[in-house]
Amino acid sequence: MQCIIEGCTNEGVNNFGIRLRRPNTSAIWSPNTETYICDYHASRGLRVVVLLEPTEHSELETIVRSVSQPASRTTRITHTPTE
Repeated sequence: MQCIIEGCTNEGVNNFGIRLRRPNTSAIWSPNTETYICDYHASRGLRVVVLLEPTEHSELETIVRSVSQPASRTTRITHTPTE
């Protein structure tokens, strides 16, 4: 798979997923998406924007786009790439 970042030609080896946790940290759901990110962009940092829309379908739909938007939280990346 190719990295989802626009203009990037690197192989996307890291699958982007999301998780909804209960207070005891067990997951209510935690799907992977069909989105892959290369080691370079994974270790350099990303801005993640989340839009939640409720449904009544008992399903979780994930849509991931490569766009630039402001984020409300910054988390330092402490792992180095495996390359």
